[in-house]
Amino acid sequence: MKAKGFDIAIIGGGVIGLTLARALADRGATTAVVDAGPVLPQATHAAAGMLAPSFEYGEEFGGPAEAVYRLGALSLAMWKDYAAALEEETGVFVDYRGDGALGLSYRDAQTELLAEQAARVTSLGGAAEMISGDEARELEPALSADIVAALHAPKDTQVDPRRVMAALAASLEKRQVEIIKARVLSFGDGEASRQFVSVEGDAYEAETIVLAAGAVSGLTPMGLVYPVKGEATAIASEGVITRVVRAPGAYICPKAEGRLVIGATEEIGPLDHHSVSPAAIAGLRANAARAVPALEGAEELERWAGLRPGTPDGAPIMGQDEKGRFLALGHFRNGILHAPAAAQAMAALILGETPPIDLAPFSKSRFSSGRDG
Repeated sequence: MKAKGFDIAIIGGGVIGLTLARALADRGATTAVVDAGPVLPQATHAAAGMLAPSFEYGEEFGGPAEAVYRLGALSLAMWKDYAAALEEETGVFVDYRGDGALGLSYRDAQTELLAEQAARVTSLGGAAEMISGDEARELEPALSADIVAALHAPKDTQVDPRRVMAALAASLEKRQVEIIKARVLSFGDGEASRQFVSVEGDAYEAETIVLAAGAVSGLTPMGLVYPVKGEATAIASEGVITRVVRAPGAYICPKAEGRLVIGATEEIGPLDHHSVSPAAIAGLRANAARAVPALEGAEELERWAGLRPGTPDGAPIMGQDEKGRFLALGHFRNGILHAPAAAQAMAALILGETPPIDLAPFSKSRFSSGRDG
């Protein structure tokens, strides 16, 4: 059966899938989102919501490194208005904070790495500067006296991912975009390539299929998107830190209502998103307290784990596969950051328009041509 009259079916209910559905709906496309729900929890729910491209341009991204930075920078520039529009439309507070970010150093070797990062960012037109430890403490008085230098990214920002997801859900409801609660098991082949079947046994068909699923959906291109487990915690802390602080071994993100997120570990391969290592959380808290001593002993509110969708070069996969399906995958730790710009670009591509950014660096074809999609 046709997917309830929808022309476009987006497989994946994370932030990439929902922002894309919103962008398509705004262009008049009838769209449905197929969301597996808690069976395959979104990486979005576990994220901290940092919008920090200044810290996402390095050798780890390989060939697409500059393209990854430019995508992040474009999306960062969109986020202030995007957050305001979501809040005005839905009444859901998304906790957008434009206070900037600090990357901290305790020793010369760390300072050198941060200075190299700042130089890369400024060479591409970004805002990043090296400041002394004393200047960092002027911005954040609670920082440790051990900090000798910092990368200051004044335009980097953050949101609360869980609030953003609630706002997006409300926005899609207003646009009459249906969220189908189902886990897709497989796609058809040949003439049936526009069909897909759910674990529940229901069959669907859509003129256009967009794959925006996470790392463990079983649907992503073989070997090209894989899980990267991350563990994090939230503690009770009001007003100690006012902006994102990225310390060696931990990031620190203040949120509304006295909630402060500390993260995150990074481990390739585990599929278990339920268990959280006490040792991992203790390590994160120790690293955070070294940077901000006032955080030591604060009450823990929550701890969790999530599975980021990693790729071999750390860059997303956006474009179309050999079977005509559209791909919006593998945003790793930057799904929240990339969402508005990626949604605009993919919506244009799907509707036959010229995307506002060059998607060629993110094509699946950059990997081995022998892999099947």
